[in-house]
Amino acid sequence: MIFADAHLHITDLAFWRPLSDGQDISPVCSCAHSEDEWNRLLRVAENYPGLVLRSAGVHPQNPDKKHMAFVLGALEKNEADAIGETGFDLYSDEFSSRVKEQEEVWALQLEAAQRYEKPMVIHCRRALDRIFRDAKKLAKLKSVVFHSFAGSDTEALSLIKRGVNAHFSFGKPLLNGNKRALRCAAHLPFDLLLAETDAPWQTLKGETATDPADIKKVYEKIASLRGENPAAVCERLYKNFKNAYGLV
Repeated sequence: MIFADAHLHITDLAFWRPLSDGQDISPVCSCAHSEDEWNRLLRVAENYPGLVLRSAGVHPQNPDKKHMAFVLGALEKNEADAIGETGFDLYSDEFSSRVKEQEEVWALQLEAAQRYEKPMVIHCRRALDRIFRDAKKLAKLKSVVFHSFAGSDTEALSLIKRGVNAHFSFGKPLLNGNKRALRCAAHLPFDLLLAETDAPWQTLKGETATDPADIKKVYEKIASLRGENPAAVCERLYKNFKNAYGLV
């Protein structure tokens, strides 16, 4: 089966390779947020052609404008499959104190996503109002992936109604009993869903890191919520993965 992982961080992992037990495979989209991370991601991707999509972005937790240089360079060379993760993080006072910088690099990446016709991967914590503010601009993009979407199913559908070609990705919060994530994964139209691990981040209690192989647990949870056969869920979410990242 194909367990597509819509979002993780290969360069933050001590080791990564695709699932290789039996016939299971795991195409992924991995983000990089500095020139060093980007170069390391390129080297990994070269070893697994067709399995590692590469996303370059300035993360809202470190919204330093200098990182735009590597993002634009990757786009100019057509090395990047997507832009991100980018967006807003107002979860803590530390992150909120840099909201002006977040706004600046967000605007630059939004413009770049439209100019280079690339999907955008969005990180959004306690800032969904800013996403709705820019819905008209997002509607001009090729596609938008909401990594670990924290909104409600109503808010997700509202973005779709505003013309945003969005997919909503869910991961370990499903295993942690997050009510909003569970409701979205259970009730949103199937063609809007993606699965992710965010490895090595978003750990459960007692874990020190998220294993990329946990993607199977996420798929099993979605299958249970939807009352679907796991193989059918794999097939449908792989189709969504390809649609979201422009592979079809």
